[in-house]
Amino acid sequence: MPKYAIQSGFRYAVIALFALAAASPSLAQETPADSLLENYERALGSGLYDEAAVAAKSRLDQAIRDGQIKEMSSVGLLSDLALVQRLTGEFNSALQNYETAIDIVETKRDMLDIALTEPLLGIGRTYIDSGRPDLALQHLDRALHVRSVNAGPHSIEQAETLEVLADAYQTMGKPGKAADVADRLYLVYSRKYPGNSVQLVPILLKKGHILGEIGDWRRSRNAYVEALDIVEKADGDSSVNSIRPLIGMGNSHAKEYFELFFLAETEDDLPNGKLLVQAETYFESAMELTENAAAEDWRLVQDAMLALGDFFTMTNERSRARVVYRSAWDLLSTDDAKLLQRKINLEHIVPLLQPNPDLTVALPFDEQEDAASPQYQTGFIVSQFTVTRRGDLATIGLVEIVPERNEKIEAEVKSALTRFVYRPRFERGTAVDTAGQLIRFEFPYPE
Repeated sequence: MPKYAIQSGFRYAVIALFALAAASPSLAQETPADSLLENYERALGSGLYDEAAVAAKSRLDQAIRDGQIKEMSSVGLLSDLALVQRLTGEFNSALQNYETAIDIVETKRDMLDIALTEPLLGIGRTYIDSGRPDLALQHLDRALHVRSVNAGPHSIEQAETLEVLADAYQTMGKPGKAADVADRLYLVYSRKYPGNSVQLVPILLKKGHILGEIGDWRRSRNAYVEALDIVEKADGDSSVNSIRPLIGMGNSHAKEYFELFFLAETEDDLPNGKLLVQAETYFESAMELTENAAAEDWRLVQDAMLALGDFFTMTNERSRARVVYRSAWDLLSTDDAKLLQRKINLEHIVPLLQPNPDLTVALPFDEQEDAASPQYQTGFIVSQFTVTRRGDLATIGLVEIVPERNEKIEAEVKSALTRFVYRPRFERGTAVDTAGQLIRFEFPYPE
């Protein structure tokens, strides 16, 4: 982003803040800075992002009045506002404020100051959330370099940046690179904490998830088992902290089953049903532990309910899924923070199974392995469908195909879509159909 544009946008934001203060002078002038910070943190923690944005802008307004807007004290204020803007989808505004914070640090200090890491990480997360993880990489690499210079290449301070970098690679569809970052992340943590430390559990969960994404089921489960062992040794075998490792184990078995199921060409190739039995056992075990959950552990209860409901949806036990999803709806209908999670997890469709179509089918058989060759152009096909209240697809139709219609491509896409499964969308606790969904696939074709 050009530097002039950033400064121009920031100057406009400053003018707007002065206008706000002129219209409502009591907002910034009469509210102590500590109270504004408290309001911001409370609103942010409760998912009340509009309220958090008001508090963040008021804090910046005070900095303007005090003549501190271009000082180091404003770096955190700009990053706080940018965080809320990222969470509300105002990605361009978030990027401008993060870049302005970076300009201040570079001007007041230097190009390697530790204060650069927060806005650099913020830019990385913003690009990931906006669907451009490729643009996040250079900023995350710079954040890692700054951390390395200030704290050493294997310091625990690298951990947060490595986690975001792993997310970027996953979003880019490069799980192998994400797994390499996860290994590096685990190494950083294991240097800091002993092998039985509960501090390792979140990293093991992330590692298990990433390894599952690349189909390394053995190593994925080893990570979850290690996390379970740590929790049980620290807290006993009835601890709610075992819920997420158990969910991970359940997902690992279920995903392996369906991966093999979609690859099977004959009945002899079908996977062993024991994988699903084991998966259900882990999900049910996680649900049993929710009985020990305190009120503040509601997110663990939510995760266990959704995981079990999703499993029943994928295995076509829709009536059992309906009961579990309804319980999740009721859990998430009691306060603002829970309502936000309800909106994210139950008021929108969520993909559960999306087997990729083989779109090399239109090429001659002996050329299919070379589909990525420069000799081929890239076409695309867009299909439309309805996600039913059961989570399967209906009214699958063709919207567009470029460069021209192709019976093999169209049939392969339609076949794949019939195997898609979604967590359905809910209204007032009841699953409903969701029409007008679009999906696009790219395919190779000869010049």
